[in-house]
Amino acid sequence: MQAYFKLNNDILNIGLTPNELKVAVYLYSCVRKDNTSVCVKQRVIASKCGISKVETVGNIICRLQRKGVIERVSRPHKANGQLGTYIYKLKAVAAKGFFKVKRYILGKLSGVQLRMYLFICRAVTKKNDMWNSFNDIANALQIARKKVIAVINELVSLGVIRKLRVLKKDGSYSDNHYSVSEPEVQKEKGHKKASPQQAANSLRTQRKLNCVCKEYKPLIASCQALRQRLTNLYFYLSGVVP
Repeated sequence: MQAYFKLNNDILNIGLTPNELKVAVYLYSCVRKDNTSVCVKQRVIASKCGISKVETVGNIICRLQRKGVIERVSRPHKANGQLGTYIYKLKAVAAKGFFKVKRYILGKLSGVQLRMYLFICRAVTKKNDMWNSFNDIANALQIARKKVIAVINELVSLGVIRKLRVLKKDGSYSDNHYSVSEPEVQKEKGHKKASPQQAANSLRTQRKLNCVCKEYKPLIASCQALRQRLTNLYFYLSGVVP
């Protein structure tokens, strides 16, 4: 399976609600090669998109069909006569009017974060650099400028985008350059990051060891001094000069 999937450039311009956008993005992530028919259960869609009720998914599917994202919905019968899983015929991804989306972000972003992330994916150049101003983004997504800045900072904190330091001609750095990235992954196989509880337990154990070492430090020094005296006594009795 590829690490990314494709979306049409106009996906952000047709007035999709946050949940509609989540469902549309998930359906497109299920597309295999050039086949735009997707067979997936509505309860799976609900789970992947963080939607509590399966009935809500059914309503969203109807709205996506009216807005042209889904061209056709069918539900074949099984051999036993019962209805099978829904099949969704999606609008084909244009040969040139598309952008790529990293597959790992599925289910990780809220509605407004996903919308912002998709805008950045669509705006990045071949060098993976997006330099749209906050005002341009606010106008394009119809949200407040302060909200744009807050959501971008959230995406940076999540590690899905990265702020770039681009030097301008006057020697200062530009503020609005971002690239699409992936969270850092441990290179060593089998290495897992310790949980906060494990880290706290490790810290407490280290502190106990430090206390024990501090408590027995005088005893260790006394033992070392005694050992030296016994060594000197041995050399004295044996007539050997150390």
